[in-house]
Amino acid sequence: MTVIHWFRRDLRLADNLALRAALATGQSVIPLFSFDPALLHGERFSAARLKFMLDGLHKLDESLREYGTRLLIRHGDPLHVFAHIIDETNATALYFNRDYTPYAVKRDKRITESLSIPVHAYDDAMLHDPDTVLTAEDKPYTVYTPFKRRWLDQPKPAVASSAIPNQQFHNLDGLSNEPLPSVRDLTGHDSIAVPEAGEAAAKLRLDRFTELGILDYAEARNRLAINVFTSDDPATSGLSPYFRFGMLSPRQAYHAAMHAHADARSSSENQSIAVWISELAWREFYMGILYHFPRVYNVSFRPEYENVAYRHAPDELERWQHGQTGYPIVDAAMRQMNQIGWMHNRARMIVASFLTKDLLIHWRAGDVYFMSQLIDGDPAANNGGWQWSAGTGTDAQPYFRIFNPVSQSKQFDPDGAYIRHYVPELRDVPDKFIHAPWEMPAPPPAYPAPVVEHSFARERTLSAFKAIKQKEPV
Repeated sequence: MTVIHWFRRDLRLADNLALRAALATGQSVIPLFSFDPALLHGERFSAARLKFMLDGLHKLDESLREYGTRLLIRHGDPLHVFAHIIDETNATALYFNRDYTPYAVKRDKRITESLSIPVHAYDDAMLHDPDTVLTAEDKPYTVYTPFKRRWLDQPKPAVASSAIPNQQFHNLDGLSNEPLPSVRDLTGHDSIAVPEAGEAAAKLRLDRFTELGILDYAEARNRLAINVFTSDDPATSGLSPYFRFGMLSPRQAYHAAMHAHADARSSSENQSIAVWISELAWREFYMGILYHFPRVYNVSFRPEYENVAYRHAPDELERWQHGQTGYPIVDAAMRQMNQIGWMHNRARMIVASFLTKDLLIHWRAGDVYFMSQLIDGDPAANNGGWQWSAGTGTDAQPYFRIFNPVSQSKQFDPDGAYIRHYVPELRDVPDKFIHAPWEMPAPPPAYPAPVVEHSFARERTLSAFKAIKQKEPV
């Protein structure tokens, strides 16, 4: 007797709820990954993210070989893939962990209703699934602070035993299997280098962070100049790509933080740990928003802000995308993302504010571009972050709060180390001018002048939003 475990955003063996349930049946388990062509195209597709996922699949395949099997790879519409495998193996059930994005919800409903065998879905990607953290009226929270209070009050599930049950995986003998493809195989071109993928790398990064970085996280998390993927003492965890593909479970992350809390030696260390745990809550808050309000994937949570007189400025959008705005902190951040597929969270807020407030370009253009570049691009977190910065989302910053890119640069990259690393044209600029090189008597000729003057842009955006506010019914 055979059952199927469908790997999706859970590329690990440890603490994998659906996989454990499949193994607990006592039947032979087929470990499957299906390349859905729908996910390899579209404006939000990222070759860098695909590369990180493929590396993770290779690591997963290596782990499975230790159990006498390998990862079964198929291509095509999942419904057709499963129909063929069921015919080939007489599988009696399908197991998978839920994904809460609009596309996945529709896909999984179709598969569940169409297959001839039972389908078992598990809530593995969150500590508390979107239907469990609700208001007293059983409605989803749309403000983060009360959500976090309720989220923190909920008992947290434990991490499953690290040992795989003594159960033989299906050895795949007699089943056709395709080799894991490369980025070039799937897209026709290569991608950037990415950090080491896989659950072992995720666990190592989590252990290192909860031993060191988490104790100073509240203060250090805004230090832009520390490269999170190369530093021995990272200011932020760098775990977002691993969460994106489930190479690490939220239970593992939460309980590692709580172990650090038990060993903390000061109130400041405890506060830093609490701040990082709140980031886990933010992640689940945004996952719940996208699940309960799927329309936000493409339109503003507050629909009246779709009527803001946003500008169609393709040349300015392109300058922003390529780090040529003339504002060093913005350009450094955009070049960082283009080069390594990742950007510091503080930098994400700075460049998002610049696009939506200084250039008055719709947040969706930024959302789409980020998703096309980021190795950790998560539909819920990315959308939530962009709408927060734009002032159009749930619990967003007010539309009149507009980051000053020069002030942000001085505060979070005071000596210009981050700027000089990613904007080599400015490496010889004195500290006095590194945040605003246009103020130099002779600005560097290789670096562009500012695309817009900030104070002018600020007033332009305030006027555009005020025009909408004045039309709102009393």
